[in-house]
Amino acid sequence: MKFSLSELEYEKLKLREELGGKLSYERKRVALNDHHAAKPPVHCGLTIHSVVGCTFRCVYCYSPDMGFSITKAQPYALSGEELAYALLHNEFYLPGLKGTYLAFGSIGEPLHPNSLYRTFEYIEVFSRLLHNPLQLSTKTAVNKEIARRLAEVSRRSLNPLVSVVTLNCHDVLEPGAPAPLKRLEGVKFMREAGLQPMLFLRPLLPGFEQEVPELLEAAKKYGAVAAVFGSLRVTPDILARLKSAGVDVAPILSRVKRELKAGVQVSVPSGDLKSYAVEEARKVGLIPLLSACCANTLNLYLSLGVRIPCAGLDFVEGHFCTRCPVGCEKIRVEVDTGDVKRAVKNYLKIEAFGVAEMGPRLLILTRSKSRARRLLSKRIGYKRLLETAFRKRLVVGER
Repeated sequence: MKFSLSELEYEKLKLREELGGKLSYERKRVALNDHHAAKPPVHCGLTIHSVVGCTFRCVYCYSPDMGFSITKAQPYALSGEELAYALLHNEFYLPGLKGTYLAFGSIGEPLHPNSLYRTFEYIEVFSRLLHNPLQLSTKTAVNKEIARRLAEVSRRSLNPLVSVVTLNCHDVLEPGAPAPLKRLEGVKFMREAGLQPMLFLRPLLPGFEQEVPELLEAAKKYGAVAAVFGSLRVTPDILARLKSAGVDVAPILSRVKRELKAGVQVSVPSGDLKSYAVEEARKVGLIPLLSACCANTLNLYLSLGVRIPCAGLDFVEGHFCTRCPVGCEKIRVEVDTGDVKRAVKNYLKIEAFGVAEMGPRLLILTRSKSRARRLLSKRIGYKRLLETAFRKRLVVGER
């Protein structure tokens, strides 16, 4: 399978010109001033905000620490075409199935009644114009009509993650969210609509691991094809909310080995919990995953029959890879070394005198390895861009 940054750049420029020709000056100005036009990627791509805020009031949520409302949810201001235009001006974004992963649901509930129309609009426009892998995480009780519309606007390629972390304590931990079984019923409806829904068990809460087998069995019963596991992130405020809700925070604090500071999210070490959840998922016939990137990658294979290596490159080091059916490590990736050298110079400001392919890695040969490493660490957004484009991990060495 060939990967070319030059081809993706050309497609991006073409789409930008075509869409720009349809939008007024004012609409383009609004799009270019939006933060989606400049925001850097996270590990799994770019987050898309179709809604800001959430009313589910989950006590473990990090959104309040970031200043987002827990009393109201508002649809995002930009239209679908305006947001697509903003993305096409984002220097870290690449279009197409081989491009940037896009994920809905990081700072609000994308299927909240107040924002449902906006989420549908964004998914439809992105699926029609940009063709990126799309992912959506939700705690909403998806009914048959919503499931049908999600499948329709995404052309049955959307990766739906249904978030459930507890079956028995949801009234305490998620006081404003629908009951877990209503959310899992939405899994059934989305599966019937032709989507490949997955359980999103993030965060894994220390002290609640005894619930994991029952939850996984329920998810499988309702039609989930996989389960994605992730760690809890805490701040002093999150711990205070958990404690106020009656949760024993001792199992959490016993894992955190650093001082907590206001507003700084700290991931709670949970390797043992993840290993346990992975084994339990396999027992009930769910595909276990440790990364949202992997979920999006698996969905491409299950929904479209396309095997593309994960953009997060979790399979390279193997820390998060669970060897799912995609088999990323076995997919042969071809790149043009001239394309790599040009990209490294333009984006990373590194003069490459040679490029050596080492399986899932690209060795960039330079005059100064230490300088190149400093540039890689400072220009992490561009590094992620290039690694997405070439589906190989960039490493440097001296010539």
